[in-house]
Amino acid sequence: MKKRISVFFLLVLAFLLCAAGCASATAPVVKVGKESIPSLYSVVGEKKITGTSTGVGTGGAEVELTYQGVSLEELNSYIEALVSDGYMVTQEAQASGTAQSYQIGKEASSDGYIILISFLFENGGSTVIHYTVAQGTIMPETVTG
Repeated sequence: MKKRISVFFLLVLAFLLCAAGCASATAPVVKVGKESIPSLYSVVGEKKITGTSTGVGTGGAEVELTYQGVSLEELNSYIEALVSDGYMVTQEAQASGTAQSYQIGKEASSDGYIILISFLFENGGSTVIHYTVAQGTIMPETVTG
C-alpha cells in the first residue's frame, strides 16, 4: 500500500512540475521551439521562478518566465551577455511608473525565423522575461543622440 501511495505521489509531483512549464531556476538554457537561449541563471545565478507559461500560437513558440529578486543590475548583466552573444536592441528602454521594459532579438538558427526576448522589470517587484521564436526579420532600434 505504501508503495502505491509513493508512486502516486511521484506521478502527481511530475505532473505539477510539467504543468508549471517545466522551467528550472538552474537550467543553463531556455528551450523555445528548436532554439536554446542562454538563461538568466547562466549569467546571474539562481533566482526564484514564480510563474511560467509556454505555448505555440500564431506568433510562434513562446516561453514566459516570471522571477522574484532580480535586481536591475542583474537584469542589465543578462542583457549585456545576450548582446555580446549577437542579440541587438530592437526596442530601447521604456519607463512607465516604476516599471521598465526592453526588447532584444537576433536571427534564429532556422532561416526566416527570429528570436525576440522582451523584459519587464518592476522596481521592487517581479521581472518577466518573454522569449519568442517566430517568422520575421530583425529591425534594430535606431538610437539618435
